[in-house]
Amino acid sequence: MLSLGKIDHIHIRVKDAAVALKWYQRVLGLAPDARYKTDGEHNAAMLVNASGSVRLAISEDPGAVSGAQGAVAFVVSGQDFLEWIDRLAGERVTNREGQTIARDSVHDHRFFCALSFVDPFGNPFEIVSYDHTWLVGKLKLGGHLAV
Repeated sequence: MLSLGKIDHIHIRVKDAAVALKWYQRVLGLAPDARYKTDGEHNAAMLVNASGSVRLAISEDPGAVSGAQGAVAFVVSGQDFLEWIDRLAGERVTNREGQTIARDSVHDHRFFCALSFVDPFGNPFEIVSYDHTWLVGKLKLGGHLAV
């Protein structure tokens, strides 16, 4: 049976590529992937994490509608999840409602925890951890169930 391997990259359309590239590098720790060159035919900048397991293709589109696509979700360990909360809070990153990310921004989905936020252009992202039981104890999430 024919099947897909893994996600290669995700396209993110933004109104200002320069601002977006700086934000993704500073906040998410992504760096330009030297293997991909921006040219006339391929005007997307490819950003990658240190291990090469996450790649975002950032392309400038002045007509891009903020937050129009579904969220991009990244999975991390429980400990890393806690560190991401602090990093996003320190960067004053907000959720769709414009509230700054904090520990009370975590959604308990019964078997995983999620933290939803947006980039400066309204593109939605999530950081997810399946270390649910450990996180519920650390964050004292009793009864904070998301729908």
